[in-house]
Amino acid sequence: MNARIESAEHAQAVGAGNRRTAAIVTQPTLPVFLAAHLGTGREQALAVEQDPHAVSLRNVLQGIAQAAKIIAARIAQGTIVDSQTLKVASASPDSGSCRDAAKEAFIASSECRTQKAGIVLHCAQARHPAVAGPYVLFASPLDSVANIESNVALGTVFSIRQTEARSHDGDCEIVGTKQIAAGYALYGPSTMLVITVGRGTHGFTLCRQRGEFMLTHHAMRIPEQGPVVAIDCSNERSWERPVQRYVNECRDGSAGVRQRDFDTRWNDSLAADAHHTLMRGGLCLFPCERRRGPSATRQPLLYQAQSLAWILKQAGGLASSGRARIFDVDADAHALTPLFVGSQGEVERIERYHWEHDRGEDTPFTSPLFNERSLFRPEARV
Repeated sequence: MNARIESAEHAQAVGAGNRRTAAIVTQPTLPVFLAAHLGTGREQALAVEQDPHAVSLRNVLQGIAQAAKIIAARIAQGTIVDSQTLKVASASPDSGSCRDAAKEAFIASSECRTQKAGIVLHCAQARHPAVAGPYVLFASPLDSVANIESNVALGTVFSIRQTEARSHDGDCEIVGTKQIAAGYALYGPSTMLVITVGRGTHGFTLCRQRGEFMLTHHAMRIPEQGPVVAIDCSNERSWERPVQRYVNECRDGSAGVRQRDFDTRWNDSLAADAHHTLMRGGLCLFPCERRRGPSATRQPLLYQAQSLAWILKQAGGLASSGRARIFDVDADAHALTPLFVGSQGEVERIERYHWEHDRGEDTPFTSPLFNERSLFRPEARV
């Protein structure tokens, strides 16, 4: 990092605004961070600089960062289509130009930065032609794009995998532990890029003065215990019994078996809800919903679920389908899965509730004498 350090006399003369600017300058940019972070020492860092695969990975990540800048600028316009005439869009944003712009930004930025990665976009009906190189980028360029209309946060989720290993249908390797990088971009009051390359989870904030992502959240850690319960409660009647049990206990708060209060939130954006859970601790739930079909609420395994699973694991959390850890789910490239991601204790609890349900141990105990206060209820054994 080549930031200049001023003398103490000069620092005292600098105004408050300039001091804030100086603080920004001393924070490493994403390219500087990646150049240093892919190696664990000077010798290894020099080796990384000479490793074509490491250089290629940095280029792919910087291409994603460039795409995030373009998408953030487009989202900042809201529903304004023509900034000159201030014409307001009448069509649904989900079918409008924002999603297409996000897709094109990913393709163009990745191609501009490097010819070392193929691209598979979740929003595209057909994958972008892969190029010869060591990596394939799986991406959901714009999640919950309808949030633009109501000025609510939304995001991008991505996963980078090696192309050397192929599945039976010729796609890239689909085992979650084989990811080499994952992350998401969050477009809210500020634009953030949260990534992991297997050495912790780190957050970068877009500095609009410099046009660069600056490291602002180093080695992020999810709280071991937190209040967040992120779930779409409008579909409660369609949840499986373990999910209903978990949410009902959280609603009971300090008066119930959990003996503490929770905060139910829902942004309808995978990246936004996962980020809120990462920052405050708790559980983000995307359960299977019986009434809406097998694909309802389930998340794409490659594009989103395993990406967030790795990010949260590197930050001290866990991710599960309820019946298996997300990394252990082995399916084709288009598989969908329920997703429970958050603090380790909360994920383990929802897994236990699924296990007890499958064994028939969560059947409510009814007694005309003790009703719901019986110590024989499964909930009383928590």
